[in-house]
Amino acid sequence: MSLTYKKNILDNGVRVISESSRDARSLALGFYVDVGSSLEPESLSGVSHFIEHILFKGTRKRSAYNIANALESVGGGLDAFAGREATAFVSRCLPEHLHRSVDVLSDMLCNPAMKHEAIELEKRVIFEEIRSFDDTPEEVVHEHLARSVWGSRSIASPILGTMESVGSFRRDTVMPYFKSHYVSSKTIVAATGKVDHKKLVDYVSRKLKIREKKNNIQPDGYPGSLPRVYHDTRKVSQCYICLGVEAPCYTDKNRFAAVILSLLLGGGMTSRLFQEVREKLGLAYSVYCMCEFYRETGLFTIFLGVDPKKAKQAVGQVAKELKRLKRRGLRKGELKSIKQQLKGSMVLGLESTSARMNRLARQELYLDSYVPVEKTLKKLMSMREGAIEAEAKRLFDPAKFSLVTVGPSGSGRLTKAALDF
Repeated sequence: MSLTYKKNILDNGVRVISESSRDARSLALGFYVDVGSSLEPESLSGVSHFIEHILFKGTRKRSAYNIANALESVGGGLDAFAGREATAFVSRCLPEHLHRSVDVLSDMLCNPAMKHEAIELEKRVIFEEIRSFDDTPEEVVHEHLARSVWGSRSIASPILGTMESVGSFRRDTVMPYFKSHYVSSKTIVAATGKVDHKKLVDYVSRKLKIREKKNNIQPDGYPGSLPRVYHDTRKVSQCYICLGVEAPCYTDKNRFAAVILSLLLGGGMTSRLFQEVREKLGLAYSVYCMCEFYRETGLFTIFLGVDPKKAKQAVGQVAKELKRLKRRGLRKGELKSIKQQLKGSMVLGLESTSARMNRLARQELYLDSYVPVEKTLKKLMSMREGAIEAEAKRLFDPAKFSLVTVGPSGSGRLTKAALDF
């Protein structure tokens, strides 16, 4: 696939980037704002996620229905998401509807109504979202791990906020935060697919009349840290387990080694933990690894869902595998297989214009530059066993690892001694 990358910085500081393909028949467009839960003061915990919701509830000239119908009526769609370090408002459409997409998304960011009635209604919706999250042990245990690994750093702040913080939101608290942080210098417009970059720049410069003021207020941290070993007692049938440690940040060259280690340990049905924990011992249905990378930190996670009576044995098997990897290194042919798996998943994943758009925006947020997929793949393919093994020894330090669980009382009686690797 032949891709063409272009970038313009508008007079107000908005960055407009695109990766166009003549072979594509649709496009993905996203307005990314460099603001997320990690920037929020404790009193406004969850406000970025709330703003992501409330901007769909109407502008000065469009109702909530008109916002949704603007793209749906021509076969496209709108969506949004809020994360720890970014909030995005995105659309999918045919190339001939680029102007319409830019117009609607610009209207949402520039002219939100934020009416009292809509705010009160959306608070109730988010209360239900928080309840749904709290009723999902696998979600909760991942949140616990973040609080255990990152401690009181603001990156650990909950994306959804709390019932108390969301319940306190009013127009006179949400709107000032919105005006202070959703500004031109923090905004990236990214598009992929069949994109006419010149038209994109023209439309954005005319429609996105966003504020230029930049706010340098720093977050006040998140006073909700958890100990390295933590158990959340709940009446559930399984014990949900997360082991994890702080990983390299997005710009750290060791990030690639961490990705390879996560795939090697728990990236698929042939991974070490899947084979040992599930296939050979039958201890878990779900077992996997994952990596998250942010501006100044990252998170390496191992997850298992097991019978509470088998929790100690399952964690012991994980520790055994980590110890084996640190001491004996990679097996013959293992790295070659992982590289091919990674290459295939990357190439297949980027068949989606939305996935490419997210990658494009993420690079701009963290690198302020563009890295072609081919260059990334070349770096991954050039990784040596020695670098992977060195990262395993550095990363898998039991003194820095966290072990958190959600399950019945006394699940496996897990203690720091379980982190024996």
